Amino acid sequence: MSATWPISPLEQFSQRFGDLVALLRADPTNDAAQDLALETCTAIANSQPIRLEAGVEVVGEEQPLSLKSRLLARQVDVISISPGVEEEELLRLARALSHDTAAIVSSPHINAQLIDTVVPSWNGLTLMDGGAESFTPPRDGGDRRHGADRRDLLRGVRYRGQERRRAERRVTGERRLVLVKHVATDVQKVHERLGRAIKESDWRTALHLASVQLQTLPAVPYEDRRRQSILLKRLLTPAAYDGIVRLALADPVEAGRAAMVLRWGGLDAAEVMLKVLMEAESVGPRRILFEVLGGMPEIYPIVLPYLLGGATHEVRHAAELAGRLRNPAAIDPLKRRLSDQDERVRAAVIQALSEFPLGEVVESMRIALASPSPSTRFAAVDAIGRRRALGFAMPLLSLLDHERDPHVWKAAVRSLALLGTPDALTGLARLALVKRSFLTGKGCSVEQRTDVVRALAQIHGQGIRATLERIARETEEPVRSEAMRALQEPMSAAG
Repeated sequence: MSATWPISPLEQFSQRFGDLVALLRADPTNDAAQDLALETCTAIANSQPIRLEAGVEVVGEEQPLSLKSRLLARQVDVISISPGVEEEELLRLARALSHDTAAIVSSPHINAQLIDTVVPSWNGLTLMDGGAESFTPPRDGGDRRHGADRRDLLRGVRYRGQERRRAERRVTGERRLVLVKHVATDVQKVHERLGRAIKESDWRTALHLASVQLQTLPAVPYEDRRRQSILLKRLLTPAAYDGIVRLALADPVEAGRAAMVLRWGGLDAAEVMLKVLMEAESVGPRRILFEVLGGMPEIYPIVLPYLLGGATHEVRHAAELAGRLRNPAAIDPLKRRLSDQDERVRAAVIQALSEFPLGEVVESMRIALASPSPSTRFAAVDAIGRRRALGFAMPLLSLLDHERDPHVWKAAVRSLALLGTPDALTGLARLALVKRSFLTGKGCSVEQRTDVVRALAQIHGQGIRATLERIARETEEPVRSEAMRALQEPMSAAG
């Protein structure tokens, strides 16, 4: 009676891992057998270190699908696997070994050492691929048909009998089926790891995995894409969105990736972002939330309550969002807020109204220009210049005739320079030439006229040089010096 010797863990791992590589190469659709082999290999590798050596090739000894044959075929010398390895790492290694050209790379728990190959040379010339006619890496023999399979060899024309067409190629292609299976496996593994990260409140890992899942979704077949999206939405709870938002605010490096995930989250993510945004009066790092929410037009219904009945800082934030969303339904609620007692609210409302077509808000802008509050007039003047509202050149010139606040006056001059219309140019030139009269009180002071010349120097158009030359001739110091400097700057830049 012969004794039965127990199989060592290394031998058992080699057998099961070799089975996995053979299944991936010869029977890629056998999911049950692959999962069983992968689970066994992972359990063994986590119990002790594993070292796989290719050894020496002996002609006729090895089977084509054995693990040793695949190691030798892929020029692998030694593979070291340390405890803690995950199923994804082993599966990635097995896929690479089962393929003829896929790259074999190391991972945190797997170290693959390749055999150093010596390229023969003759008289200093390198012989590549044994003098083959093509240097293109060969494809796997079963992944797709060859050119001869697509042509009638007798007539030399394309053979249309069994050719797959249109959507059928995306569903029934042999190579496509293998890719779809691999994508499904990756999606499932990432989904499981994302669930663990969310459960452990590891928001940085959760954000990374969620972005990977979103980038993988386009590769999922259309029939399964909706189901995968629903599963991902179920994982991303309000608590998960809150953690991602807090991470984006604390780490600007993650802001771009967080913006992609939050935009995809739709209204669920928008409600969390609004809640975080409305927590503080100052914007600060929360500016990223305005950028994300401003690109989601569907959120207007949940922004409107803050605009109508929120606290002061909530109304300001809601007004800025309404301006970014540019929903025409927000014009009337914004106009009603023009009479708010808080000047910061009025300023935010004016900036928001300036984002809409000026034909719909022109009367509101005129009301703001005539407001008794300097901050409200300043906001209106600044909004006109920022939007290049050419039709407001004359109202701004009329404002300058009686404006007494220096900040509003300078802002109006800057806005006229930004408009750059003939009316604005003529009006600014008149302001620069007319001195202040003590008897009538009309005209501008020397400081104001100097500011006007600086604004004129920023205008690029016909007639501006002649205007500056006239100012240099007809005005006194220091207005003349400012005009001369403006005339010399273009010449200095050109020289």
